[in-house]
Amino acid sequence: MSTQNDYHRCLEKLTATPPKRKAALVRSLLPSIEAALNSGQTLKDIWQALEVEGLPVSYHTFQMAVWRAKRKRTAASNLEKREKPSDARRLEAVGIKVAEERDPLANLRRLEENRPGFQWRGTQKVEKVVQEREGSNGENRG
Repeated sequence: MSTQNDYHRCLEKLTATPPKRKAALVRSLLPSIEAALNSGQTLKDIWQALEVEGLPVSYHTFQMAVWRAKRKRTAASNLEKREKPSDARRLEAVGIKVAEERDPLANLRRLEENRPGFQWRGTQKVEKVVQEREGSNGENRG
């Protein structure tokens, strides 16, 4: 019967071997690829250097694998940011309204209230206006 240490050793050995799939291999190299990109190298130069070393990947596959790995990492970091409600609580404590609680039309309403000139807003019902008019003339045109 195998022990837990045997399982860990087996998994460590498996992790140490290079991936079988090309895209997984590129993903495992992503930190080094990003370091090279940050140092000013182009993606094509990085691919050519890796190809000389024996990486059997076409440029298109390499470029797509890098793009997908970056996109996946960005999506994961955005998900982590969304799951942190402590930031919203901290902003509320300072007095800044969270975007969900803000009224997006507040500025328009404020400007409309202070707009110069006559604005008819048509809030009264026509029947009410007609009844008031008939009552003020003293005549019933019925």
